[in-house]
Amino acid sequence: MTDTDKETSIEPALEIRIISLNTDKTRKTLGSKTVYQVYFELSEIPPVAWREIFGREWKALNPTQEAGLDRRSLVMHCPLQEIATKQLPALKKAVQATNVAYKQFAQEQVTEEERKADVLKEERRTVEEMAKLLKFD
Repeated sequence: MTDTDKETSIEPALEIRIISLNTDKTRKTLGSKTVYQVYFELSEIPPVAWREIFGREWKALNPTQEAGLDRRSLVMHCPLQEIATKQLPALKKAVQATNVAYKQFAQEQVTEEERKADVLKEERRTVEEMAKLLKFD
């Protein structure tokens, strides 16, 4: 499966975690003396739906601090001294809430796909029964 396929697929068992701080990418924000662009590495590249849910969860939990996703990283601008005490705990909480919401979303998608497959099967059965009644001489 390609990265693009992973980003758009629905995976009910998905469990994203923050696994590290990327010290190579984390840099001081241009023009700032204290604010850094901080990159937190994720356990995997989140699918699009997970990203959208994370955006909503983060805004609900921390409306004044921006955080975004860059492929396999959560990115935020903050002073380094806030990371351990404030930002990482908040990000962990948002990731956990996103995982819960995503699992519910994914299960709803699976249920809907199963329902559509059942409807299609029933339609096919009805057509086949009708076709048996036809006489082509």
